[in-house]
Amino acid sequence: MKMNKEEYEKLLKRFALELHEVGVTEDMIKLAEAEMERIPNIASISKSEKVCEFTYRHNGYIIEAKTTVDLIIKKCKP
Repeated sequence: MKMNKEEYEKLLKRFALELHEVGVTEDMIKLAEAEMERIPNIASISKSEKVCEFTYRHNGYIIEAKTTVDLIIKKCKP
């Protein structure tokens, strides 16, 4: 299957948009890239980041909510 340049760029833009919508930050991507450069034969890379946190205290109760994004990159056979 041969992929043309326009289709490739379209897929890359779509992938980047989906990563952004999920909440993957630029820092997570840069850390993953740095790890791949440092250890090129690594089988998988995992990065986790807390992107939102909410804490509410009232009448002796604490309510906490967290949004965590996990980025996992694995090598697979084509």
